[in-house]
Amino acid sequence: MELNYIKEHTSCVNYKTEEDAGFALKEAASGEHFDNRQQEIKANHLIFILSGEVSITKDSKEETRVRAGEFIFIPLSSHYTGTVIQPGTYISLSFFHDTISLCDKHMLSSYLDKAQHTPLCFEPLSVRAPLDMFLHLLESYLQAGVNCKHLHELKERELFIIFRTAYTKSEIIQLLYPIMGIEVDFKAAVLKHKDRVRSKQELAELLGMSGSELHRKFTQEFGETVQSWLQKQKNKEILSRLNYDFISIKEVAYELGFGSAAGFNKYCKNNFGCSPSELRQEIKKKQQK
Repeated sequence: MELNYIKEHTSCVNYKTEEDAGFALKEAASGEHFDNRQQEIKANHLIFILSGEVSITKDSKEETRVRAGEFIFIPLSSHYTGTVIQPGTYISLSFFHDTISLCDKHMLSSYLDKAQHTPLCFEPLSVRAPLDMFLHLLESYLQAGVNCKHLHELKERELFIIFRTAYTKSEIIQLLYPIMGIEVDFKAAVLKHKDRVRSKQELAELLGMSGSELHRKFTQEFGETVQSWLQKQKNKEILSRLNYDFISIKEVAYELGFGSAAGFNKYCKNNFGCSPSELRQEIKKKQQK
């Protein structure tokens, strides 16, 4: 496909220049690494592998391989790292919760009652018709440089229609469960702010809610108290940061809001049963098995 009138297209106010939203066609070199926590702008990503193979690890424990003809969802709510096994190309869709259409938000809410009967696992789904034709046409658009924002918005909506019509509810739940919720917008707001708050009060202020209203909605959506959930997120972040040798324990303590190394040491002993340095060694041992 050849793009006519390139200057008119690229000078339009609706020409998409941001890489953090919409579709993008990219190449991946063998051995290349990625880490969604190191991205400047945090977003949800749907990754469609056109060729090649990549190994992806979720929260330093669940690992899967994604090959050509498969796709996977990487939400902003968890920590994902990856390594390219075989070089190739892929199409990525980056999106935020507030850009999801009302119909798709309704879908994400209505399927939730079936989630308890669906085994949840971190695995890719296979591309099937008509998704294969959708990706082929989209690849042509992206190769030619067609970056109209309206086109990207329409193709995103078309993609979700394909999901609803060509994939079973169980498959959609397996893929998109991390962003499903009784109130999708509330859950999205919590996930968006989780790294910026350390208490129920701070979260309530950011969401513009009273403490009692937040408690009611939160327990309904997440099935536990705000403080319990925030502590689990903090523990996940500690495990994630300690996984990197180039980040000192002192830096980890500072980045996660601990007033001192002694305070961080005490927290780790209370929550993990060992010191930060011992915890780092335990993480390494598990990775070597």
